[in-house]
Amino acid sequence: MGLKEDIEKIPELRSVGLALVDYAESLEPGMTFELKGKRWVPSQNFVTFTVQHARARNIVISLRGNPSEFLCFDEIELREGMGHGAYSECTLNSVRQLPAVALYIRTAHEIYKQGGGRDRKHPEIVET
Repeated sequence: MGLKEDIEKIPELRSVGLALVDYAESLEPGMTFELKGKRWVPSQNFVTFTVQHARARNIVISLRGNPSEFLCFDEIELREGMGHGAYSECTLNSVRQLPAVALYIRTAHEIYKQGGGRDRKHPEIVET
């Protein structure tokens, strides 16, 4: 069984979960996911998926970067994750969270590409 088959065990999040995995894979062509404990970890470690299909019926997404490096959205809370601020995480439990989580994944990928010596600034939306 792979990540996508695991996600299909939560029918109410199937479409959004699969779309987010496809999006993450599009950022790093050839990337593969491996199950390590309860987390699906990719070969390029900027995002992980923990599919909680038995009770919680949600998907916990871990993202490279401190919460302060991401934009904030009302639809989904971003909190500090593992690694003492090296990672953030959020819990996907609704299809309406798709745009926010997709942006979180893109930002985590950009942070991953910049590496540990990056300038850790809080992003802002500026109207022109």
